Amino acid sequence: MVNLPHPFSEIPRVQLLYNRPADIEALSRLTKELGNGTSVWIAREDCNSGLSFGGNKVRKLEYVLADAIEQGADTLVTTGGTQSNHMRQTSAAAARLGLKVVLYPRDAVTSGDAEYKYAGNIQLNEILGAETFPVGTGEDDVISTLKERGSKPYHIPSGASTHPLGGLGYARWAFELLEQEAELGTSFDVITVALGSGSTLGGMVAGFKLAQKMGLKGSEKRLIGYSIQKPSEDDVAGLVLGIARTAGSHIGLGPDELTRDDFEVDCSFLGGSYGRLDERTAGGIKELARTEGILTDPVYTGKAFAGLLHTARDGGFAGKNVLFCHTGGQAALGAYPKLR
Repeated sequence: MVNLPHPFSEIPRVQLLYNRPADIEALSRLTKELGNGTSVWIAREDCNSGLSFGGNKVRKLEYVLADAIEQGADTLVTTGGTQSNHMRQTSAAAARLGLKVVLYPRDAVTSGDAEYKYAGNIQLNEILGAETFPVGTGEDDVISTLKERGSKPYHIPSGASTHPLGGLGYARWAFELLEQEAELGTSFDVITVALGSGSTLGGMVAGFKLAQKMGLKGSEKRLIGYSIQKPSEDDVAGLVLGIARTAGSHIGLGPDELTRDDFEVDCSFLGGSYGRLDERTAGGIKELARTEGILTDPVYTGKAFAGLLHTARDGGFAGKNVLFCHTGGQAALGAYPKLR
């Protein structure tokens, strides 16, 4: 069990992850292939829970759903793109906790593949028992419909990111990682992660800043988010910083203690638009799969890993220990039949 300081340790949390840290593996063959002194490791957040393949949203939901239960909710309501990992992981968490779940997806990706409309996460949502409203249904309409039925709905924003507690899961992960580093006998100089709705990176920023404030060894990290959704660095950075400050306010950090200098944003690997599979992303997915046997996805982790590879080959990580935080998403692979 990770040791957290007060007041962080007092915040209610429901256990959804395995009762152990997610695995960290050295990507030895890839490191050898790079051959420039960059040592690449992977944090298997895609295997952090038994709930429908796991993923980063499960970690975020531990704090969010503790609040939902405390408020007496019986139905979780959330949104996301058609192939949203967040909707799938929320559906699984609801099943585990005996709650109902209602989804109102938005059509964020234009795809010519028929599978995109029924395979991948959409199939899993149905198996998990989620009720799905038609694409384009508004939040207010969903909530009012549920209240008319006599339900007690609890709304979770897309990715749980702008929820006041949405960043706490990865603030906690920062402390978990520092303990793992001590056990592994190594320290990571750089942490890279896919950057969508912002609370995975935002939570990390808050967590490592608190660890630095406490003087914990190895807590000064270079944190890099590869944007997969928004092309504007300023917009993305503002989103991340806002989430980091919100998380920080719950765990003992003032807003001025968290700044834009605490993290980096790279918008070069968007691949044209959210959810679009481009050649560079496909190349990154296949290189990791064929070198290490590890699968990523076309929407999030494939793009972020392609970014890591490019930065590493450009000499941006020379001589550094780099940790790729694999946030999951492989469940969407079936919706991209052209990826082979």
